[in-house]
Amino acid sequence: MYHYNFFQWIMFFFVYCFFGWCIESTIVSISKRQLVNRGFLQIPMLPLYGTGAVLILFLTIPVKEVLWLVYLIGAIGATILEYITGWAMESLFKMKYWDYSNQKFQLHGRICLTSSLFWGVLSVALTEYIHPPIEQWILRINPAVLIAVTCISTCIMLVDTIVSAKAALDLAKVLEHLSVVRDEIEHLRLQLDELKENAQEHTELIRKRLNELSEQREAEISHLGFFKFHLLRGHPSSYSKKFNTTLHELKERIYNKKG
Repeated sequence: MYHYNFFQWIMFFFVYCFFGWCIESTIVSISKRQLVNRGFLQIPMLPLYGTGAVLILFLTIPVKEVLWLVYLIGAIGATILEYITGWAMESLFKMKYWDYSNQKFQLHGRICLTSSLFWGVLSVALTEYIHPPIEQWILRINPAVLIAVTCISTCIMLVDTIVSAKAALDLAKVLEHLSVVRDEIEHLRLQLDELKENAQEHTELIRKRLNELSEQREAEISHLGFFKFHLLRGHPSSYSKKFNTTLHELKERIYNKKG
């Protein structure tokens, strides 16, 4: 066990990416009481789980016979990976695609005690029950077939990652622009409330500008596109420190199927 070549490791990565997607989509769908296609990518893969599984398998090689060490090392290693991934995505895309801020024991909303305990349980389940049959299956695959499958899967994931990353960057720009529009609308509405009746001409100008901004906002929301829509639908607990009010309003529109 654990003596694998490069392509076998890559295949393990893809298998556990898919398993992770199944786990996350099931958990979130149950909690939200509706089907949620979880994940940053369009394909049914969660790289965080694939990377975490490979990392756990690699780290537990020296202690695989001691279950409490497997649990501890898996929980710590996966938690560190989750924190780094969350920080990187938040820094790059200006959004938290998962947020544990409502949990009692959490750090910056990126990790929490419940999640860490879950990683530990998953590590033991992985090494003891999940991985052995998967290992036997992958080791029986013809080497030429294995290389072909991993190369094709890698190309698909790379393309998907590029497209999804672009969509996430564009979504950050949309949120920023919608926030600016929202602030201007609020400011103009306050001006309208403060104007006296004899300022009719100025009032009409403000109302005209309000209509323009509202139409601009609706047009931008209606042209979000499939990939940005998927990111919002797949991350109902996403959070943006800078644009969270706008993000919340946008998710309300999407989940209520408005617009």
